[in-house]
Amino acid sequence: MLSLGWKKFSFFEQSVKKDHEFPQAVGCCCQGANSVVAGCSDGSVALLDRNLQIQQAFQAHVKSVDFVAYLEKEKLLVTLGHDEGAAPVNLKAWNLEGQPKSSTASPPCLRTLRVFTPKQPEAEVTAMAVHEESWPTMTIAVGLASGSVYVLRGDVGKDKAHRTTLSMQPPGSPITTLNFKGSTNHLHLYVTTQTSVAAFDIKTSSKVSLDEAGASPGCAVLNPEGDLIVGRDEAFYFNTLEGRGPCFACEGHKEQLRWFHNYIVAILSTPGQQDYPATFVLQVFDLRNKLIAVSVPLAEAPRHVVCNWGLVLVVQADNTLVCLKEKELNSKLELLYNKSLYLLALNLAQSHQADPSSCAEIRRRYADHLYSKHDYDGAMTQYVATIGYLEPSYVIRKFLDAQRIHNLTSYLEKLHEQGKASADHTTLLLNCYTKLKDVDKLDQFLRGSGAADTTPSLNFDVETAVKVCRAAGYYQHALFVSQAAAETEWYLDILLEDMQSWDDALAYLQDLPRQQAAAALKKHGKVLLNNRPEATTALLMQLCTPGDSSKPDGDWIAKVSDFAHLAADRPMALMLLCEFILNSTRAPPGEEFLYHTLLELHLMGDEEDQGSQPAGSATAESAAQSMSASSQHISDVSGSQDEEEQESRRQAGAAATTSGPPRLGPVNGLSPQKREAALDLLKRGWPLGEESKYDTNHALVLCRMHGFSPGLRFLYEHMRLFREVLQVHMAAGDHAHLIEDCMRLGDASRGGDPHLWSEVLEYFARQPQDCTEQVGAVLQHIEAGNLLPPLVVLSILAKNPNLQLSIVKDYISRQLSAESSHIQEDRAQIAKYQQETAHMRAEVKELRTQVCLNPFHAGCNT
Repeated sequence: MLSLGWKKFSFFEQSVKKDHEFPQAVGCCCQGANSVVAGCSDGSVALLDRNLQIQQAFQAHVKSVDFVAYLEKEKLLVTLGHDEGAAPVNLKAWNLEGQPKSSTASPPCLRTLRVFTPKQPEAEVTAMAVHEESWPTMTIAVGLASGSVYVLRGDVGKDKAHRTTLSMQPPGSPITTLNFKGSTNHLHLYVTTQTSVAAFDIKTSSKVSLDEAGASPGCAVLNPEGDLIVGRDEAFYFNTLEGRGPCFACEGHKEQLRWFHNYIVAILSTPGQQDYPATFVLQVFDLRNKLIAVSVPLAEAPRHVVCNWGLVLVVQADNTLVCLKEKELNSKLELLYNKSLYLLALNLAQSHQADPSSCAEIRRRYADHLYSKHDYDGAMTQYVATIGYLEPSYVIRKFLDAQRIHNLTSYLEKLHEQGKASADHTTLLLNCYTKLKDVDKLDQFLRGSGAADTTPSLNFDVETAVKVCRAAGYYQHALFVSQAAAETEWYLDILLEDMQSWDDALAYLQDLPRQQAAAALKKHGKVLLNNRPEATTALLMQLCTPGDSSKPDGDWIAKVSDFAHLAADRPMALMLLCEFILNSTRAPPGEEFLYHTLLELHLMGDEEDQGSQPAGSATAESAAQSMSASSQHISDVSGSQDEEEQESRRQAGAAATTSGPPRLGPVNGLSPQKREAALDLLKRGWPLGEESKYDTNHALVLCRMHGFSPGLRFLYEHMRLFREVLQVHMAAGDHAHLIEDCMRLGDASRGGDPHLWSEVLEYFARQPQDCTEQVGAVLQHIEAGNLLPPLVVLSILAKNPNLQLSIVKDYISRQLSAESSHIQEDRAQIAKYQQETAHMRAEVKELRTQVCLNPFHAGCNT
């Protein structure tokens, strides 16, 4: 017996079992439900348990049981045997479900069918097959020595089965095996004789000849895929419904075949010669892996082979049982590892449907073996197959040598293809490409990863790829990856920091959605403004004004405050932007900020405007400083402009006057144009009779910081803080405008405050220089309005020892003359009143003498 090209192993453990109750007169047997069913020549049926002890036995037929078949789904046992009477050969169906495990109890017989009828003459039965269906529907095929096959199909429970006869050619050759394949609606029957193999369609009775050579009894078996395997002396042949398939050479006369898991169990024999008896051997073939799992010589001729409970049981002629039990997969793999048969171990594990992690471990061992043999390409092939199960660092460490960088590159590529790569793996792969200067591979990796699709799905860490490409100088590749990943920030970083492509960056921003472009400009706008000021300013203007409403975010408008920090070195650009927004948009977002920014830009000195100093309010820091100064310097003007708070602001102004004039920042040499523009801006933002469009406190702080007196006067006057208006003139020493504004603001007929003149007088009284003319003018207004008593005026002027008496000489003389006149008038008026009083007293006295007031003199008045 030769098994050409087959490797032999010992994957089964064998044992001989003598302590059993397997009957001696067994004519047939099959696998049952957790049992072995044995049909005996005396007509009985025995059911044996795992220990081969009889758990149930009953008389199925009168004479003998020739064939048995167990239907697992319906828990039915079908027997074919000989009985007495007119119908000696019968089929019986037994219900084994729910039967007590008693050695004497007989299961119920559901139906008895005659095999032969007048239309189907009697002949020797040589084979039987039953197709499992739902009871009472059943399909039974009975093979005869005449070469015919009787098929019973249908409701056998009511004897309504349809009977057909199938014939093999040439006639007269006994049927050796029968096997069903398919479902009820598409059922086929494999039929073998000693000289041929054929397949019949049960529904149409059509026949397909598969092979001109046949099979011996028991030497054809059906595998789970539905292929009929025929064992002949020279090989195993596969047959399908379409024809004969592959074959596996294996010399030796086949006595019996059984299918067990993924194996073919075969009994092979060698004929005896003279004094040497025939020999038998049990071999288990793994056709897929082309190996013999075990080979066991048999001491006696085998009678029956049955497979159940994961065991192969062989009943020998002396009724001893040879029992084979398959070893655990790990034990079999260890045997193969010891022989360095890793590929065979892998195939074996796959055929046993081992889990992927176990297969990966086999590949890892195989790869390590190849690596030790310096077969790096073969090893890498196996390592690649372990991706997802083997830690990548295990492989990477082995191939970090520069001579094996190509293998390492291929492994890293596969890691990325399967989505198992980390950022470190991406870095390493890109470094390999750059070290090899393999631009084509780099292109293929970056551009062939789905990045060119409409919705790219990059299978690597994008940030890492961009960093490595930028560090290696592959800017175009970094740009491509950033764009494919929709990473606007990185794309602009490359254009501006690495390539200095200002125009390309602006064009890219122009194509972005408005909100996204605005967010990008917050970060990158400064460098663009320094290098492309006009184009960048135009883009900012576009974003800060309404856009195309047909686009998704066309109505979105950016705030200038978001970009103010960009123009720290270019205040003119910020000024143009703010003026453009105010002039082109009605009530733009952040209007208050626009006024604040423009005001400070107008108030900057000419040297600051040239860029030597940053625009104060153009930065967040300056804005914070300004607001802080506001709270410190003008707490007296905080609050709203309603009438209830006017008095509180006047009191605050009075307090400020008492403490001295307001402190102004240094004058920064504003040009007349800028002063005029700043004042116009203040007037524009606070039209007469309307609410201010800017924060007046903030505007006051700016005007103070930059020493802008016209702005302070305008703001104070609109806030009706007239004393503060005069204090601005006082702080500047502008006596002419001080008197001029006092005349305007101190006119009570126009809603002014006449008490302002007293403050002005006190101011001039404190001045060390000659203010004769101004004091005289003030005294004229005080005298004309009779605002202060002369003594109060003299006490105020007396505080300054440098003032000459001549300043008030005329005023005093006029006041004395006026007082004298008033005195004469008062005296004349007193004399007049005295005369009138004396006259009135005389009249009273006269009346008293005429009227008697004594009540006892009632008759005096009649």
